[in-house]
Parts: sequence; structure tokens; C-alpha cells
Amino acid sequence: MDGPLENWLRRVVTVLIVLLLGPATCSFAQQGIARPLFDRFTIYLEGSLVNTNTEIRFDSKEHGLGTTLSFEDDLGLDERKITPALSFEWQAGRRHRLGFRWQKVDRGATAQALDEIEWDGEIIPIGADIDLVYDYETYAVDYTYYPWIKERWAAGFGFGLRGLSILASLSVDGELVGISGSADFTAPLPFFNFEYRRMLSAKWRLKTSFGYFYLSIGDYRGWQQLAVVSFAHQTFKHLGFGAAVNASIVEADVEDQSFFGRIGISIDDVSIFVRVWF
Repeated sequence: MDGPLENWLRRVVTVLIVLLLGPATCSFAQQGIARPLFDRFTIYLEGSLVNTNTEIRFDSKEHGLGTTLSFEDDLGLDERKITPALSFEWQAGRRHRLGFRWQKVDRGATAQALDEIEWDGEIIPIGADIDLVYDYETYAVDYTYYPWIKERWAAGFGFGLRGLSILASLSVDGELVGISGSADFTAPLPFFNFEYRRMLSAKWRLKTSFGYFYLSIGDYRGWQQLAVVSFAHQTFKHLGFGAAVNASIVEADVEDQSFFGRIGISIDDVSIFVRVWF
């Protein structure tokens, strides 16, 4: 049977679908969009320098709290990695926008345990050689409504749903540590957001946004905040370039079949992108 979190998320997704698809079939979707502030369809192909800071505590229902590990400080995981990202925007009507962004980062590290570590009900002794595998994938879809549209600027608010999928495992001498074998879970993270965009000149566009949400339902409790600042240049008729800074913080306590513990992660990335619109 579905839990309260799954039922709540199903309602959120249903509302998103109604809000996002409704404008496409209504008369106001045919209204002219406010160019050059908006384009009907925009695709961003990004190269991102990602900087992360991750803390995970993998608890056990039988043995209690585990050890809080900083993957970067305690296990020597490289904080930075260059990775691709993909974004898409659809201006469904003059005042309605749908956005999507995807990014995936795969990393690993080898370190020696300087202290005793408890991970998923098992003890890693001091001096043990640890192999860490840490992958995460983040994807977000959001809807924004713009009640304020002027000649050179626009502002709006909305909400969205961000998924953060994490796989983390520790191995000693080739054997996975822990009763479950790995921390493997997806955190569903809704958020409210505010956006402001402005034409800085005939060719340069600024866009900023901020999002936040706290959720406590069923076996999940967590919060997140997101901030984005981007500058885009309209270099050619349907092709341009730009740069963006994305920053996010996520903290969550999770109790389900695949993961029982706490995670705190900050993800900052600086992106250079190619923008195609039509």
C-alpha cells in the first residue's frame, strides 16, 4: 500500500500536470510571449564544474545511530568534478513557464579509516582500507507564473519537484560493508520558487531565482534551498552562450526499506552553456 509520502507526491504531480498542460490547450497560450525576455522553447547544453560537500549517517534499526561521515573530509573524495548538464524551458503562454534540469555525477575514492566507523550496523576498524562509490543524480521540474511583465523585466513565482537520487557504498577488502550493502534512495523534494529576469542590454539577459521548502510526512523529513544566477548572450538569431551559478543545500532524515539515516549535501556548480531557442 502506498504511504503518506507517495500519496502526497501523487497529488503534487497531478497539480503540476494540470497547471503545465492546461495553458497549452487554453486561449491564453496563443498570446504572444514577451520577447526578448522569453523565448517559446529553449534548450541549454551545459558543462559544469561541480563542487559538493556530503555528510551521510547510515543508521541501523538494530544497532542505533551510525557514524556521520564527510565523504570529502573523512574519505578523501574529490570535491570538484566537471560534468555535463541539460536544461529545457517551455514558455507555454505569456505568463506561464515550464522548466526542467538534469545532472548526474559519478565519483569514487579510496581512504584509510582513521577512526572506528559504524555503517549500516557494521563496524569498520581503524586502519582499514575503504573504497567509496558515490553517485548522485538530480532532476527538477518547475512551473512559474509571471504576474509582473514589463518591457525590460519580469518577475514570477511558482513551485516544482526536485528528485535527488543517491547511491553510496563502502567496501573493505572487496566486500560491501553493511546489512543493506549500500545507501540507495531517492529523496523527493518539492519547493516554492521566485524568479526575476531582466534585459541588461539588447543582447544580454539576466535571470535569478530562489527556491525553498520544508517537508515532514510519513518517514521522511527534510528541507532544501536552491539559488540560481545566470547571464545569457543572444549571439546569433537562434544560438547564444552564457554562464550560470547554481547553489543548493539539502538536509533530510529518511526511514525506509533502502535507507535509514540522515543526509546533508551542498551542491554548487558553475556552468558554461550553449543556448538554442526557437
